[in-house]
Amino acid sequence: MLVKIAKIGDNAPISLACYELKKYLSKIDKNNDYAILTYDLYDESLKDMLWVGTDEAFPLPALEDKELDDGISIDVKNCVGYISGANDRAVLIAAYRFLRELGCAFIRPGTDGEIIPVTDITNAEVKVFEKPDYRHRAICIEGAVSFDDVCDLVEWLPKVGMNGFYNQFRVPYVFYLRRYTVVEDEYELRPGSFTVDDARGITAEVVKQIKKRGLLYHSVGHGWTCEPFGIEGLGWFKYNKPLDENIRKHLALVNGKRDFHGGVPLDTNLCYSSPEVQSIMTDAILEYAEEHPETDYIHVWLADGTNNQCECEECKKLRPADYYVRLLNLIDEKLSAKGLKSRIVFLIYVDLLWGPIKEKLNNPDRFVLMFAPITRTYSKSMAEDTDFEGELVDYNRNKNEMPASVAENVAHLRNWQKDFGGDSFDFDYHFMWDYFKDLGNYTAARVLFEDMKNLDKIGLNGMVSCQCVRAFFPHGLGMNAMAAALWNKNASFDKVASDYFAHAYGENGNEVAEYFKTLSDLADPVFVRGERENIVDPELVKKFTECKKAVAEFAGFVKTKLDWEDDTLALSYKYLYLQTELADLYLDWEIALASGDLEAVKNKVDALIDFATKTEGDLHRVFDAYEFKTTLLHRMNAPLVKKLEK
Repeated sequence: MLVKIAKIGDNAPISLACYELKKYLSKIDKNNDYAILTYDLYDESLKDMLWVGTDEAFPLPALEDKELDDGISIDVKNCVGYISGANDRAVLIAAYRFLRELGCAFIRPGTDGEIIPVTDITNAEVKVFEKPDYRHRAICIEGAVSFDDVCDLVEWLPKVGMNGFYNQFRVPYVFYLRRYTVVEDEYELRPGSFTVDDARGITAEVVKQIKKRGLLYHSVGHGWTCEPFGIEGLGWFKYNKPLDENIRKHLALVNGKRDFHGGVPLDTNLCYSSPEVQSIMTDAILEYAEEHPETDYIHVWLADGTNNQCECEECKKLRPADYYVRLLNLIDEKLSAKGLKSRIVFLIYVDLLWGPIKEKLNNPDRFVLMFAPITRTYSKSMAEDTDFEGELVDYNRNKNEMPASVAENVAHLRNWQKDFGGDSFDFDYHFMWDYFKDLGNYTAARVLFEDMKNLDKIGLNGMVSCQCVRAFFPHGLGMNAMAAALWNKNASFDKVASDYFAHAYGENGNEVAEYFKTLSDLADPVFVRGERENIVDPELVKKFTECKKAVAEFAGFVKTKLDWEDDTLALSYKYLYLQTELADLYLDWEIALASGDLEAVKNKVDALIDFATKTEGDLHRVFDAYEFKTTLLHRMNAPLVKKLEK
């Protein structure tokens, strides 16, 4: 049988959709021949075609914005019919959805993360008529990455229904530097074999891959507080040159001095009440918008860090959020004068959690609100902890304590929402550091899933996940669950988990799932987060010792399952066996903590860091060893651990 894939038009995402259909269908059913035919328009008289593209003849769900919202429509029987979407990106998403309906699964990035069934497709019937429950379904670059890491993830995103990617900074140099160069000091920028031009070239190629798929592209964020003044915002590096007085005068006055906060330009706020500062910043943003029409969302953030706002007499008259809104309104004026439709993302983060008292956005349609509760706990989901009781603590310049509870963070969001009802999304950090604290990563996946399901209840329209690009170890459940819940808020976590483990581990999926549940329960993520009142606890030692026994028993089971002909399953079990080795060391560390043995604690951390270093060759595609080590060392500096030193 000849399957005729009729491509409508020649746009890159639709061309890719047809190529992918031909590639995967050829693997699923080798008894057919597959041909891609190109047409300018849909021709309803050609009844023996599988049409792929957009056309008014193909029905779609009701959508608010066809450019941004990815409604899909599939009606295929006997390899004849149509695969369509509201936009080119949605057509690609629909093509992958069709393949998933045929039994394909994409459990992690790369060809060895694919499950491709072998079956007769000639009688298959697939009907899908859906729109995602959330507009924003994207990943933000973080951690330590290579070009291949990022491209593999970008390629994976539409396969699971995600629709966007965010490159932080003008050039995300620091993330590539961590991967391509040994960085001994995060804050020291040293010349090496990997250059800024290298990162710039990589970024251009990544953007091509993003646009090839029609994905929504986000860029910049940090850097507007230094780049417009001639200082590169390449990462959290200290500035070791003499500071020009023409720059110093624009820096925030903190403790009587205008200087870089901690020596780091990216962490330094400015004197935002200054008309000159606002003019310089907004001119730079206008210039960027003119030069980068490929950017769908330009992020305009202030400095990183907390309690680093200007204390001059003029700045003290209003909250930082008021001056921020003034800045945003000025950006809108300049963009509007040039006829630019650029979407601007503004950030509700650290000091900016406290909303403006006086100022309001004049043109809300220009802006997208981004809620970034970086100090929240991940021990509870948004479904469990949204009702804040009591009064919010008032803004206290440079003396604020950032909220840990989900409810208190959400209460700040709701204050902003009183005056802004426009587009918005969550910018959260589940897979940045926190998932390293859940050894089984099962409870962490559930919390992430429940957060995504409940975004609409707090008035948010999706998620841009600020996270490690390589977040598929010990498994990819969390990443797949996030994608599933962002598409369908009524999805069942248990069903998503069951399907994932069945695909990733074959006939032993249930046993593997139970193992990871046990780890999440017994290895106690709440303890690792430092959220328990006491660190020394004999009962916890017993629990962790019990967990070690479960790991040893499961490792023996995994050893008997390492020989698979299927490359994807073979790799899943290889990763699984390495996870049992890591789990054993990790539990030794937890036992040392709960025993109060500081010397043992230090030794066990060293053993974990050594493991992460030695296994990087095997795990580099799914596990960010750099951020794992960073998270461990941060935990070692936590107050409860420091108590052991006394």
